[in-house]
Amino acid sequence: MSIPGSRAKLKDAHRQLMVAWQRANETWDDPVSQALLRNHLEPLETTLRGALNAMDMMNEVLERCRRDCGDEA
Repeated sequence: MSIPGSRAKLKDAHRQLMVAWQRANETWDDPVSQALLRNHLEPLETTLRGALNAMDMMNEVLERCRRDCGDEA
């Protein structure tokens, strides 16, 4: 799979997670749910942004390598 394809899958998985979290949070709003949000979901967002940026940079490098090597695949 390509980097853009993997990036899209990762972003979609995060979107699905957040939709599920919103649904769960409609009925589950206690200190444990807030701790889950604070300790896991919020940091995951920051990590995800970094991963997506890294994937973008890797894709740029690979595309440049392909152009430099004359491989348009």
